[in-house]
Amino acid sequence: MRIIAGQRRGHRIEGPKATACTRPTSDLVREALFNIVGDLVVGRPVVDLFAGTGALGLEALSRGAARALFIEKNRENVALIHRNIATLRYQDRCQVRLTDAYRWVRGLKPMEGPPMAVFLDPPYRDDQERRHQVLELLTLLVEKLPPGSLIALEASRGLDPSLLPDPDSWDVRRYGNTRLAIRISPEAAPAVPSSKEPGSRHEDGEHEESSDVV
Repeated sequence: MRIIAGQRRGHRIEGPKATACTRPTSDLVREALFNIVGDLVVGRPVVDLFAGTGALGLEALSRGAARALFIEKNRENVALIHRNIATLRYQDRCQVRLTDAYRWVRGLKPMEGPPMAVFLDPPYRDDQERRHQVLELLTLLVEKLPPGSLIALEASRGLDPSLLPDPDSWDVRRYGNTRLAIRISPEAAPAVPSSKEPGSRHEDGEHEESSDVV
């Protein structure tokens, strides 16, 4: 596996062992995804859910993302992500959490601050066996992420776009056996001027999970 573009272009990263239950995003699909959204990650915090090897978050960092949080429940994959982060020398811009992505998203509170980019690549079998949980996760992300945020989902060709939350707001494309579904939430309306001093954003994070991603 390799980083396709940006600061670490051409650098190799470690893929999963043959026996690991991990299906990394192919270089072809990753390149197609970032050809669509590449400019939208520049300067943004990124979350890589179901991170696996960490390839999506690391590609985003190479292309100018501010920092990345990797969410992965498999211990071997978490160790792999740490190795790949070290290989690319991004330790100062990354956090890795050993936790279940579904549980982590359910624990989020509505977030303020700059737009984010969230990449998620759940196991393809979840499209069928845990479809309601995938849809709940997407709905929660739509509701809780800051205005202007990007959501990019990789799923199997069996994904039914009509079941996505607010389906007309998604750009869905097919690449072989893979579908990409991409959504950019509307920007917030300008705030009404206030006599108060500019307040702190959600950066200190009173809530553990939200503090991970800013």
